[in-house]
Amino acid sequence: MRDMIVLPDSVAVAQAGAQRLAMFLLESQCLSSPVHVALTGGDTGIAVLSQLRANPLLDAISWPDIHFWWGDERFVAISSAQRNDLAARQALLDHLPQAPGGIHRIGSPDQGISLERAAQNYSAELRHHAVVFSLVLLGVGPDGHVASVFPGHGDGAGIELPGAFPVPDSPKPPPARISLTLDTINAANEVWLMAAGAAKAGSVAASVRPPAVRSAGAPRPIPAARVAGRERTVWLADAAAAARA
Repeated sequence: MRDMIVLPDSVAVAQAGAQRLAMFLLESQCLSSPVHVALTGGDTGIAVLSQLRANPLLDAISWPDIHFWWGDERFVAISSAQRNDLAARQALLDHLPQAPGGIHRIGSPDQGISLERAAQNYSAELRHHAVVFSLVLLGVGPDGHVASVFPGHGDGAGIELPGAFPVPDSPKPPPARISLTLDTINAANEVWLMAAGAAKAGSVAASVRPPAVRSAGAPRPIPAARVAGRERTVWLADAAAAARA
């Protein structure tokens, strides 16, 4: 199932995302535990977490049942402001009424490990917990990238599930990153893609209305167009991002 929800502006996207996330966590933990969620960085992803922090349902969620992971991370120092996990902690995770069941951060170079080793360690941790994501949150770039899966670059195909892969040459700085594989993302029960702003209109349109038939020699669809949760895929977009969809 694929749904497209169009909101008036970026603030409404964050508010709607936070409300949906609160309800999703409440419902999911009633069905099974633990609940594994992959967070995303970027303005919209962090705005959702900030809005959730103020949500009246925050105290109703059993946070020890929730394990937080990241769809991707910049391979920079653990204290760097560029880290997705630092932004998430400041916006929400450090302010929860109970400690989560797990906050699974990706390694960093100041821990004395290589980019490749950090990806291997993250993959091993995913497999140790036998992770099948209940939900993966994704931002969408103007070029259609999701997590750190970029057009014309690798997507981690062939890596054992669940898994992550090193990205040494991201076209968006910083160049060294670690990302969930696209197959791991698509193994999630639900995937929510969030986009705000006119700069995202082209990638949103190319993702929700891909060509019915791909001709021989045609460029591969952008990564966002290749994302599909096993049970549900939801797009949360503001009017500007959805203008051409």
